[in-house]
Amino acid sequence: TMSSSSTSTNNPLDYPLRLCESVAFILHGILGLFEPFTGCLRSVVFQDNGAMPSWFWPLAGTILICVAIINFRGNEVAILMNQAYIAAFHMGGVLYHNRLGHHPASGVGPGVFVIFAFAVACMRAPIWMVIGGLMACYALAVGLAEVLVKKPSSICDAAGGGGSDERARLMLRGVN
Repeated sequence: TMSSSSTSTNNPLDYPLRLCESVAFILHGILGLFEPFTGCLRSVVFQDNGAMPSWFWPLAGTILICVAIINFRGNEVAILMNQAYIAAFHMGGVLYHNRLGHHPASGVGPGVFVIFAFAVACMRAPIWMVIGGLMACYALAVGLAEVLVKKPSSICDAAGGGGSDERARLMLRGVN
């Protein structure tokens, strides 16, 4: 028989983990959908200064809301596919913060959802399959981050990508 959460797993952590994912994704999805009107993600929260294409946030918001719903409406395969998307998207979030030169702790937020996705997937598939899937998701996230996230010019300049901002070079080396 099917459990109340539309899946066949009996693990008591399954429902709370997927609930945490879905609540967060609904909230972030709404922020993404309204980003073109508010500018809150690009300027206030992440201060990415146009590092992401303008179409990204509304598209990501729409997909996150769909993922939140499918997390409780889908069958086992749909939930596993959801978890793969969650892992890839949030590994991309960690890479996004890293690429923009944000504090390393800023990757903890999206990183938590990678752990949640890993745990939910492990309740449904063999560990070797989940680890293989996680590695594939990471490769996808690296590729997409490389294509989608533009490094700020100060980081490019400091890394030797042109310009002569000595202060930025010293900051990257940890010298004040």
